[in-house]
Amino acid sequence: MNQSPHATASNPTKGRLILLAIIAIGALPLLAALYFRYVSPPEVKATVGQPLEPVVLPFELLRRSDGNQLEHRQVSGKWLVIFAAPGGCDARCQHTLYLTRQARTAQGRNMERIDRLWLITDTTPPAATLLAAHPDLVLVHATDAKLMDLLGGSNSRHINLVDRRGLVVFRYPDNPDPTAFIRELGKLVKL
Repeated sequence: MNQSPHATASNPTKGRLILLAIIAIGALPLLAALYFRYVSPPEVKATVGQPLEPVVLPFELLRRSDGNQLEHRQVSGKWLVIFAAPGGCDARCQHTLYLTRQARTAQGRNMERIDRLWLITDTTPPAATLLAAHPDLVLVHATDAKLMDLLGGSNSRHINLVDRRGLVVFRYPDNPDPTAFIRELGKLVKL
């Protein structure tokens, strides 16, 4: 039993170092979480759309092009992207319709959870070529100015988002950043 005094003194020191390393490995994630939560929290990115106080969309004020009422049960459980614009759709309107189509398509398997509605604000019929380019677009007319006021006014062009329960929850400008709009719509649709 020839042990040097130097070898026996290092064993307790080595054990303490291992214990401290194990404690540090366990404590570092907690300390990092506390630091990033209270000392240096990450910036919260603003949403592209304007969150609204949820209001029930009055479906009884919406009429399809054939004159029949758009009933809530027909779109129940789906998110609605509603764009209000005149029937004589100019280039800006066409771009917005294209953006809403692309945003819906970009959702992949979740695209079936979204319906697009074009709320035509006048009596001008849309061009047949435009409608052919948007086969999934549902055309509706407002039967009351109250609906237009709810969706941002009759003279403004907005994209309104209605959740699955029929509540108007977000309003977007008619020319949002496409990437941000698609990303935000994707997050909302997954809810």
